[in-house]
Amino acid sequence: MLKQKLFVEQFILLAVVALLDFIALKFYLYWIFWWFDIPVHFLGGLWVGLIVMWFFFFSGFIYKDVNLMKKTKIFFIIILSVIIIGVLWEVFEVGAGLISTDEYGYFLDTPLDIIMDIFGGIVAFIYAKKYFRHKQ
Repeated sequence: MLKQKLFVEQFILLAVVALLDFIALKFYLYWIFWWFDIPVHFLGGLWVGLIVMWFFFFSGFIYKDVNLMKKTKIFFIIILSVIIIGVLWEVFEVGAGLISTDEYGYFLDTPLDIIMDIFGGIVAFIYAKKYFRHKQ
């Protein structure tokens, strides 16, 4: 189960996201480059999409036979998960004092962050469709 290709790939992606976030915080890249969190959110959404795919459909914990699932149901599970995690992350940023809600840019940045999370989830779904084809 832990040696599955999808699990290994999402783990590597998580390490990349964590490394980018660490470097960005260490060198203030989020504050120097206004756009730096855009690719990080995209990669974060991609990671959430892949880990949801693995957990729900490949690990055997939730669904035993993914081939019986409709692609629309899989898509909505991924996107809903990405949105929930993305919103929770934004709440965490505000709660931890990482973002000031007094700034005008916050109300523009948060929807963009969620949109990039969703785009990452969509790419995860597209990748997963190709993964399903190769497993069958």
